[in-house]
Amino acid sequence: MGGKSRIPESFEIIMNLSHKEKLARKRLCLPLDGLNSLEEIRERVDELKDVVGLFKIGKESFTRFGPTVIELIQEHGREVFLDLKYHDIPNTVKGAAAAATELGVYMFNVHALGGLEMMKAALDGANSVSERQKIRRPKIIAVTVLTSIDSNILNNEINVPCPVEEQVLRLAKLTQQAGLDGVVCSAADLYAIKDKLPQSFIFVTPGIKGIHEASTAGADQKRIFTPGNAIKDGATILVAGRTITAHKSSKERIRAGLEILKDMARFIPE
Repeated sequence: MGGKSRIPESFEIIMNLSHKEKLARKRLCLPLDGLNSLEEIRERVDELKDVVGLFKIGKESFTRFGPTVIELIQEHGREVFLDLKYHDIPNTVKGAAAAATELGVYMFNVHALGGLEMMKAALDGANSVSERQKIRRPKIIAVTVLTSIDSNILNNEINVPCPVEEQVLRLAKLTQQAGLDGVVCSAADLYAIKDKLPQSFIFVTPGIKGIHEASTAGADQKRIFTPGNAIKDGATILVAGRTITAHKSSKERIRAGLEILKDMARFIPE
């Protein structure tokens, strides 16, 4: 009755973030994988929306829930990275890109291995909807070499006889030639490609681990980096999943997200 009303924890988080941590939040992306209902996704988005600016919808979530899951995130005032890695004949990818644009996502991706014509078709599909409906065109990025692939897999299983960094650069330059906005690559590859691409190019880096040795990015991620080091080396957007979501309690997950923001903020200019 006469007691002091409790300030919501989310409000406290926002108020306590520094300017650079708020800038970092716009560049932190959380995958929404392994959740079995829309209610679980709603709870996760509501829980972490104050420390994460972008949520990634991959094949699992989109196959299970469809466009509804995108709308749910947008209703919470956060952007969507649609991670479906389109890789098909150019006309099919053009149609998929148009559909993704209609959904209002911030960003989606294709596989650079689909080739120049396919990537140009993705851009054409997105532009056609954007111009016709007068809506924002999503950022379109291309996957170079998956972070689950190391030199042994690339050379001996896929039979591409060059270092990973060389293949990443080759595909990144092809992406630039197609007119796309950036690439997905490991932060470990940034040193080899960053200065050979436009300053405005977007570098999305998965495989981000926590700042503590005990943190893990997942056993299938072969090439991983800490958040601060990834930003320092030129990453634009960091995708951090299990290093946040592997924690058991909501407070621990929020704390893990805040630690990532603090580490990123050390290398973000004012």
